[in-house]
Amino acid sequence: MKNRGMFALSMILMALMMTSSVAVSIVHAAWTGYVKPSFPDYAPSGMPDFDEKQPGWGPVAGTYTWCVPVAVANSLWWLDSKYESLLNPAPVPPPTISDHFSLVTAYGAWDDHSPSNVDPLVRNLAFLMDTDGQRTHDGHTGTRFTDVQAAIQQYLIQQGVSTMFEVHNSTFSTFAWIDNETTKCQDVEIFLDFWQWTGAAWTKSTITNPSLENGHCVTSAGSDNTISQVLVSDPWQDAFEAGLAPGRSPVVHPYPHGSAVHNDAQFVSQDAYTVVQDVFVPPPPPPQPQVPPPGYPPTACELQGYLQTMGFDPSFHAFILGAIATSPLGIHDIAVTNVTTSKTGCTPMPTVGQNLTATVNVTVANHGTFDESNITVTEYAAPSMPPSFPIGQFNVSLTAGSSMNLTLRWNTTGLSYGNYTISATATPVPGETNTSDNTLSDGQVLVTIPGDINGDFKVNLQDLVLLANAYGSVPGVPKWTPNADLNGNGAVDLADLVIMANHYNQHYP
Repeated sequence: MKNRGMFALSMILMALMMTSSVAVSIVHAAWTGYVKPSFPDYAPSGMPDFDEKQPGWGPVAGTYTWCVPVAVANSLWWLDSKYESLLNPAPVPPPTISDHFSLVTAYGAWDDHSPSNVDPLVRNLAFLMDTDGQRTHDGHTGTRFTDVQAAIQQYLIQQGVSTMFEVHNSTFSTFAWIDNETTKCQDVEIFLDFWQWTGAAWTKSTITNPSLENGHCVTSAGSDNTISQVLVSDPWQDAFEAGLAPGRSPVVHPYPHGSAVHNDAQFVSQDAYTVVQDVFVPPPPPPQPQVPPPGYPPTACELQGYLQTMGFDPSFHAFILGAIATSPLGIHDIAVTNVTTSKTGCTPMPTVGQNLTATVNVTVANHGTFDESNITVTEYAAPSMPPSFPIGQFNVSLTAGSSMNLTLRWNTTGLSYGNYTISATATPVPGETNTSDNTLSDGQVLVTIPGDINGDFKVNLQDLVLLANAYGSVPGVPKWTPNADLNGNGAVDLADLVIMANHYNQHYP
């Protein structure tokens, strides 16, 4: 049984069915509702829109019954792109190989979001879903709705991310359910069930297209709760591109086109339909259907006009049998991504005079999917003989995917001469399991005699020459030497010369 379940669109027919093979100019009508966001690696137009009419995606040539694995591939690809951007500060689109999250991985020597990866991904999902009886060999066609949820869960286990997501379903889904899951940025597949009202009863026998006779599956790409419309990536047709329905196609490309064109995820036809709820109690007047289809509640929903974009007359209806959503359980992950001091990079070593100050810069990032508050970030200095001791602390809040730069003045008053390793630690937030990136160090800074620029525990002519060479400089100019900025005010000036003069000829021991 094929892709049962889905979602009932109610759409105004924008044009007659187009049969010409000549490329047409598409009117890119503005979609004003919510759209699943785009990501650079690689969902640049939001939800992908892969085409199920590709070689081998069906039981026999010319019959295409893989809409469910294709619709799910759209969703997983988009969700993997979202996490790629969360976990990678500089996401890179294909063909560059760059993969920082394993929800979708490469099946060959290419990037996980390469067009070449679409076919093996869909085939993997089709096998797990027993599409066309690939696993059971029981002779059924398409994908059974009852097999889909378990197949997605098995895929998550296969990819090693099952603890990060949950898969749940809704039967006879309402627009409110679909809208809520879509706007929460969950993956949603809508299962459509096709029926014809004969004037006296419902029948399915007149749906003679073998690719559609058991229903269809589409992917939610957006929604508009002001007019009860859903935006879908449809594996079977490109209704917006064909001029048959409102929608969006952000990156213009020729139409008609081959079935593999949309394997490049920038090319989409996201089609908009209205979800209407039919109320059969009390029965509406003829010629409207008097009862819901067999097994449906009296408040069944449908995608209005969906089958009419395929050329069926108004007696044909696309009811929403159900929907399946894959929802992130969420990740709590705070990381310290950078620790530097105002002396970082100095040679032969960074130095700061005893009882003087240096600046410590720390970057903390939220790599998780939850907004986090009351994050405690502590900076430490560790002498050559432990233990380390705190030199500053911040309490910050970070939204998911954001970062913050923190700066403090490290006062070395009372510290013994010697090397100190500067580090920062973000205390794990509740639910955080990846704590390996919560601490980062910047190497060592030498606490020495004020005026000792080269770190030999002497203040002498060598240091005076170094200060003279850097005199008058500020950060960014070629002769800037951070060690020569003795008082840490961001300039090598008279105040630094005075400090050196006060300690000239001192040494240790």
